Amino acid sequence: MKLSIPPNSAIKILSDRLRELDNYPFNPKAWVDRTVLDLREIFQYGTQWLQVSSIRFDTYITANQNRVLNEGKDTAKKLVASYIQFIKDYAEIAIVKKAAFEKGFEGKYNDLLKDWNELVPGYNELIKNYDSALTSQEELLNEIEARDAEINRLETETIQLDSVSFKKLWTAFVNLPTGELVTVIGILLAILGGSFGIGVLVENTRSNNESFELKRSNVVLGIEKEKLKYSNDSLKSIVVLKTDSLNKIAVRKGRDSTKRK
Repeated sequence: MKLSIPPNSAIKILSDRLRELDNYPFNPKAWVDRTVLDLREIFQYGTQWLQVSSIRFDTYITANQNRVLNEGKDTAKKLVASYIQFIKDYAEIAIVKKAAFEKGFEGKYNDLLKDWNELVPGYNELIKNYDSALTSQEELLNEIEARDAEINRLETETIQLDSVSFKKLWTAFVNLPTGELVTVIGILLAILGGSFGIGVLVENTRSNNESFELKRSNVVLGIEKEKLKYSNDSLKSIVVLKTDSLNKIAVRKGRDSTKRK
């Protein structure tokens, strides 16, 4: 049960109420009212004050008044003493819990510190890799800028195909130095020679293809001719067989007519 004031203060207050039970003269109503207030303040969500408020200290029977008063005081002492012992016991338990919590917290802190120390080298390595990546990126950007500058220079110093004309080509060709002019002429002659050679090779290839197709057509025609010859021979054989059969039938009919006569 949670206390609303420190345990030492609660124990002192209840100890004072416990001693007041032995005071003379003793005022039961005043003691009960004060003790109820103290208990409701110490145990805000408890029902201890109800136990004290229900103690009987007096009676209408005169002969039993002292007995009832003493019994009420004895009950009050036992209740208040039990509250004090309860606070002491749970104060010790709270101390143990606090120590265990602090120890557990210390262990968790040490574990986190260990994990952090293990992460720091990796973090430093990541920072190093990041700096290296930034350096590489800057080098790539510098290289790209250098290449862009070289492309712009080449575009400026060379003839662009989108604006080329025969006049510009001729002007550029005429203005070439002698050494470069000879080189260009040699390249053009090599291109023309290569083109001629390629044309001859293509023409030869085309002629060979036409010869191959002609030979293949002749072979196909020969095969068709053989098929037709075989078909004609087969037809001739069939005609001969049919003719022989008809002749035999005619001879047989002539014999039968002669026998009837």
